[in-house]
Amino acid sequence: MSPEILDFDNIDEWAIDLENVLSPLVTTSIRRKLAESNLQYVEDTRDLLFRLTDRDAVIDTVLDWLSLKNIAGYHGTRITDSEVASIQKDGLLPLIATARRSRLARALSSHPKWNEIAKQLDEAIQSHGQGIYAGQREGQVHLTLSMAGLLYGFNHYLVYGSEFDQHVAQMLLGQDALKLLSLDGEPKVIKVAVPGDLALNAAHPFFSVDDMRERGSVPNIVNEFLEAWTYRLSHTKFQSRRLKVDCGMIFRNIVSTDWIMDISTAEIPLH
Repeated sequence: MSPEILDFDNIDEWAIDLENVLSPLVTTSIRRKLAESNLQYVEDTRDLLFRLTDRDAVIDTVLDWLSLKNIAGYHGTRITDSEVASIQKDGLLPLIATARRSRLARALSSHPKWNEIAKQLDEAIQSHGQGIYAGQREGQVHLTLSMAGLLYGFNHYLVYGSEFDQHVAQMLLGQDALKLLSLDGEPKVIKVAVPGDLALNAAHPFFSVDDMRERGSVPNIVNEFLEAWTYRLSHTKFQSRRLKVDCGMIFRNIVSTDWIMDISTAEIPLH
């Protein structure tokens, strides 16, 4: 039997399970104090929990709980039907800078200055692929923990597509490039079920879970679930999707088709 899938945005589906797991540490009395706290911010309810109980034991328990689940992750982009078919066949592939050439040329070629700009495309791709500009994204696949965050917090991936494409295109054509990127392909959200231990590793691409704990920080993903859960105890109608969290996961290998649950067209919110 496959592990249960935890979708951070759907707190109604996982809050009781987390409460049961934490019940030996978070007693009825402690839950009552959290419920009566009426604190304004999610991090304040989490900190109150840590003051009332054994902080390290709580973190250990949530790490174990997450590790035994699959965790929903989301990837947003703009792609064509043929690109959807390719993902369904081969999975989400780590970025190869030179492979972005066809999409960039397709999207930008209608610009009136394209004939003079086109000769700069390969150099721009190479410089961004090497991380000279805008960081190093080659060889990576990015997911995020919250679909609500992807839709309402940082939806530029859905509006314009790959962040790599955005940087290269803007280097060549400035703001005109974004309009052209927004007309290419359709906005798609790819939902992925990631084994919990791998999700936790992917959420710590630079500092490991152990590093975070040695620094006195709550590990990523653990922190998001604990903040939402403790705040829900104090504000019973609270929905975790309202946080629109930006908690990323970086993978350096193919995200397998076995993990991909759904590829759907996104309704981009109007601002």
